Amino acid sequence: MTRLLVVASLLVGCRISLEDTNQQVTDGGVTKCKIDMSSQPCMDATMHSDFAWIEGNIFTKSCAFSGCHNGTNNPAGKVDLRAGMSFNHLVNFSSILAPPRKLVVPNDVAASYLMLMLTAVPPAMANPPADPPPASVYYMPQSFPFTPLCCQKLDALERWINAGAPNN
Repeated sequence: MTRLLVVASLLVGCRISLEDTNQQVTDGGVTKCKIDMSSQPCMDATMHSDFAWIEGNIFTKSCAFSGCHNGTNNPAGKVDLRAGMSFNHLVNFSSILAPPRKLVVPNDVAASYLMLMLTAVPPAMANPPADPPPASVYYMPQSFPFTPLCCQKLDALERWINAGAPNN
């Protein structure tokens, strides 16, 4: 019980209960996230809202490594999430899929299209409400079967956006 209380205190603000660490949050059949108590980066995310950590542990490892968002001349490459490039391709950067939406709107998670693409904001709750991503793209990160980021990483992104999306 003490261990659960310690872990619960680390995950303040997490979007689901720690009673069942295998619990998944879903929206319309889409898995939004899952608390991951076995991944050190997911556990570390509970203590971060700084862009340097987010860039190195979320974007570089989940988005830019596989040829997707690594600056190449392909549709996904138009959003360059490599280290040193991602901030300028996120904050107040127009979405290619849903113009004129911005990928990250400082202080506004619901208006940040990135959070919709990562399943953290349901399309109906977006500001303004949006359509789901096109079927040809689906939600991010792309994988089969779809495996969303852990809840702790989504929470770190939310904290960063709510803090004004600083380049820190």
